[in-house]
Amino acid sequence: MILIRSGKVYDGKGNILEDTDILIEGSTIKDIGRDIEVSGDVEIFDAKGKVVFPGFIEALNVWGCVGPGWGDDDLGEHSDPITPEMNVAYSFDQDNMMFQRVFEYGITSAGITPSTSNVLGGYAAVFKTYGKHPYEMLVKEKAAMVGSISKNVKNLYGKRNVCPMTKMGAIALLKQALIRAMEYDEKEDKDYNPKSEALQDVLNGKVPLFINCNTKAEMDAIEMALRDFPIEIVFTGAFGLGDNTGSIMANEYSIILGDLANGMAAANSNVDFCGIQKLMDDGIDIAISSGGDNMSSGKESLLWNAILCYKNGIDSEDVLKMITSIPAKILGVEDRIGSIEIGKDADIVIWSDNPIKTYRAKVEATFINGENILNARRVDSCW
Repeated sequence: MILIRSGKVYDGKGNILEDTDILIEGSTIKDIGRDIEVSGDVEIFDAKGKVVFPGFIEALNVWGCVGPGWGDDDLGEHSDPITPEMNVAYSFDQDNMMFQRVFEYGITSAGITPSTSNVLGGYAAVFKTYGKHPYEMLVKEKAAMVGSISKNVKNLYGKRNVCPMTKMGAIALLKQALIRAMEYDEKEDKDYNPKSEALQDVLNGKVPLFINCNTKAEMDAIEMALRDFPIEIVFTGAFGLGDNTGSIMANEYSIILGDLANGMAAANSNVDFCGIQKLMDDGIDIAISSGGDNMSSGKESLLWNAILCYKNGIDSEDVLKMITSIPAKILGVEDRIGSIEIGKDADIVIWSDNPIKTYRAKVEATFINGENILNARRVDSCW
């Protein structure tokens, strides 16, 4: 067992617990409280004067599937703009993820996405950021169905002079795929169709549909096009998000913001931080991500995005939720990760100070499944 003693614990849900102990047994949190009594073989980590956070969750990235050489890309199945049957779990490489070493900046889990250059790109999955085998690291295999109507889709297929060359072409293909899936489900005698079969998970409410939209106009178009379909929509990218986004917010769709700290991305200049705070105050779930549009990001990028939100007026506790409990909820893994609670995975990071508020903060321990991996022997890697 491991006892984290007397830390200032931020549980990821808005509660701050002073001088609090956390008892870890195996891979899970066994107890939380003051002056927990232990005996026997217990490793004690003195967290007095330090800050204890849940492990950060990168809501969407391509870690483990692109790189470390930029020529390696197992996400871009671009033979067809409609590929819902693809599964990113089969692209994930634990050596690649280990090479990123994102746990050094407090990230213990990540939502991994297939290509956003397809109208429907396939299933996203959630992985831990450290482990010996993909299935050991896997938290949830089919966390979402990923789609896109952004410029990535138009640019890719427009160069080939095939549909979709426009936003209306992308939406037409998306609706056609959903209608065919609905008709497929109603047939008693049917030939197997892997595309329609995969979309049953979306139509039956088992997985949400993540739609990559960079502008308000794209979000409005999706809201109009899919309003009659019985599906859960999560907008990703969403740089045009604000408190004037209209009926989208009336439906309380969830949001995963794209990389706000990317100075080369023109779309993120439209971000309305005051509007984001208002929407969160109104109960809208908004998460942060740093790896959008098929690009991998650095291990510090998620924290940069969090700091940027804080510096632009978003409350620090809300910012913490945006990288812990909210992405866990959107990705459907809140029963295991995203907050410090008894019975959940022991994914805990100890900082010298609050990293959202000060650049002086340093990671002093990163626990994933109850193991302090900053001190443990590294898993052998071909890198």
